[in-house]
Amino acid sequence: MDWLLLIRIGIAGITAGSLLGFRFAARSAEPTLQGLRRHLAQDRNRALTLLRRELANWLIRHDTDGYVGVYRDAHRVVAAIKMMSRDAQRRELSQITKKYPFYEDFDMLQTREWVLYEDALSKDCWEDVVNQYTTLIRFQALQASLNPDWADFQLISETELVHLEEYVEQLKDTQFKDRMKAAMRQFRAWEKGRSSYKNNGVYETGTFIVRRVTHFAESRCGVHFKDTNEYGLYGVFHGDNGEIYIGIYRTDSGFQ
Repeated sequence: MDWLLLIRIGIAGITAGSLLGFRFAARSAEPTLQGLRRHLAQDRNRALTLLRRELANWLIRHDTDGYVGVYRDAHRVVAAIKMMSRDAQRRELSQITKKYPFYEDFDMLQTREWVLYEDALSKDCWEDVVNQYTTLIRFQALQASLNPDWADFQLISETELVHLEEYVEQLKDTQFKDRMKAAMRQFRAWEKGRSSYKNNGVYETGTFIVRRVTHFAESRCGVHFKDTNEYGLYGVFHGDNGEIYIGIYRTDSGFQ
């Protein structure tokens, strides 16, 4: 009996030690598993953000002011999702995941990496791109609300909105200068082929009008873009040192 008792005590000790060791190992692994889940969430969020960036680049190129409106709407969408109940958030997330069961389903372009976005998307699919862009933001916002591993990922902020508005002004100025230069190239080619100034030297196309503007020191032309109703002045000054100075300015309808 004494030997049997000792054997039983030994087995019980081994079993208890194994259980304690397993529990300790499980607790020790918890931070590692949490870190793994966090990294997976970070990678998935990054992939979705890259898909959003593709669509945003296409949108802002096609309609700069229109994209600002889309971004502001998305800002309100994120705020509204944060105010929803958990059940409502789960229902909306379920609807999105049924339509997009895999992350690759969010990829609207579905094209080779070297194909330009302009060739991958139709010019007439603005609404489809906006809907897909907004869906990506909704999905990320819902994940951030429901999944603790996504909680710290910031989608849209006031700081980003301010940066967008500042960047858009710079972008519009760059686009305006490029359009002015292109209009003047056409005007000069047209003017060079004319033997006389009929129609007061006014050059007109379907999208813009160019006319000479008198000035005591510069050679100036006023340009009116019909589609955007923008006015600009293109001035050329020949310096005494032989240098040529070109100025491009936004103006009013009187080219002042």
